[in-house]
Amino acid sequence: MSSVKSQVEQMTQFARISKLRERNGLKAEPHSNHMVFTGNPGTGKTTAARLIGQAFAALGLLKAYADNPPFVEVHHADVESEFVGLAEKNIKEKFQEAKGGVLFIDEAYTFLGTSAHKSSEKVVGAIVQMLEDMGDSVVVIVAGYPEEMEEFLDYNPGLRSRFSNVIHFPDYDTKDLIRIAEYMCSKRDYEMTNEFRERLSQQLKQEKLHPNFGNARTVRNLIEQAIKRQSVRVSCLSNPRRRDLILLTGEDIQLEKKNTPNEKMVLTKTLQRIQDRLQEIEFENLLT
Repeated sequence: MSSVKSQVEQMTQFARISKLRERNGLKAEPHSNHMVFTGNPGTGKTTAARLIGQAFAALGLLKAYADNPPFVEVHHADVESEFVGLAEKNIKEKFQEAKGGVLFIDEAYTFLGTSAHKSSEKVVGAIVQMLEDMGDSVVVIVAGYPEEMEEFLDYNPGLRSRFSNVIHFPDYDTKDLIRIAEYMCSKRDYEMTNEFRERLSQQLKQEKLHPNFGNARTVRNLIEQAIKRQSVRVSCLSNPRRRDLILLTGEDIQLEKKNTPNEKMVLTKTLQRIQDRLQEIEFENLLT
């Protein structure tokens, strides 16, 4: 995320120095702290938004109203309402909740296209009004896919001028995805063998070809699936050691294949293995 970090650093320091110039009676360039994050799912937009709020509060770029700056995440479902005027009221309340911190509006373009009593126009109008009224009290970050975010910014003339900071979050390459997987494993007290790492890399290269590739989310799903397979594999051992409980091996990741057995077949074979092992243990106990 070097390009993202560079843009955030530049914007943060610009805001800090502008504030410092004002305190020293110098002219400061007009600027907005509000941001647009573009990128695919799982590229770290929400995490970055949370950290930016903490950084702005620590640097005094946000008025402090509590010890910890709030982080309020909003989706269309949190605001929409069938009752006239309630959607606008809901979005205004979200701004108040985020006072002194960050209001993160994910997939902001989903607020558009609601024809019922012109809800889209009113909600977006309320957002523009609150951006003006609350000033330095809140940082608003809107996020989503690049093309759809352009449509959102064009919807109301007041949006683009208030969201002058656009940061794009690129997809991770395979090397970075493996590093993310290693981190996720270490947080869960698991380790990857070289074989597992190689097979995971192959799987991720295949996953990246899919149109809805989820980046870090896809990595998390693959790791969680592997942990479940590892549990089944280790359960067949008569006396699992600590190392057995930790290691994820090549057996624990299923590569995509054209003639892959279906889930029912895999489950049947796994249950049969467990049953056979239980019978062996029972027989051993009878002998002793």
